[in-house]
Amino acid sequence: MPALSATVSRISALGVASVDEIDYPHRIFATPRLVRFVEMEYSIPADQLRPVLEEIRACIEEQRFKVHFPVECRFVKGDDIWLSPAYGRDSAYVAVHMYKGMEYKPYFRHVEAIFRRYEGRPHWGKIHTRRAEELATLYPRWHDFRRLRAQLDPQGVFLNPYLRELFAADEPIPVSASQPDPDGL
Repeated sequence: MPALSATVSRISALGVASVDEIDYPHRIFATPRLVRFVEMEYSIPADQLRPVLEEIRACIEEQRFKVHFPVECRFVKGDDIWLSPAYGRDSAYVAVHMYKGMEYKPYFRHVEAIFRRYEGRPHWGKIHTRRAEELATLYPRWHDFRRLRAQLDPQGVFLNPYLRELFAADEPIPVSASQPDPDGL
């Protein structure tokens, strides 16, 4: 009953504790999922969390999306992993959900447009619509990764159709202008 979404969400939120935990991910993020849902999650620069959340809230209200799930947020320290959504920047991850079976595409499309405006990088294991050309602009070592992947897996054994579309496109791999890798890769 989508018309009850806002009321049910407010009541449900009363039972959700605010948690501030620091530990290894497998200890705090591995929880049983008793409810089936679809999810989109993006990494944005950490200092942009407030305006992103304000835009998401305004979008939900303006578009009258019947959202049952809270918007989840978490922070991650920047790293040096070439295709990490937190590469080179402290990041806030923002996740939106919709119950399985409910229409999610319009909601996700609007929220993804917000993430795009804030240099959002999608979580690799969740729904997004970004293509190789766009992702290459978000990851400074994108072409270095493609070159190394082609060298180490020339037959594409470790590529599925999705990854083949992203990493093994027929276009030539440009020479990177990025700094040399200290490991010589």
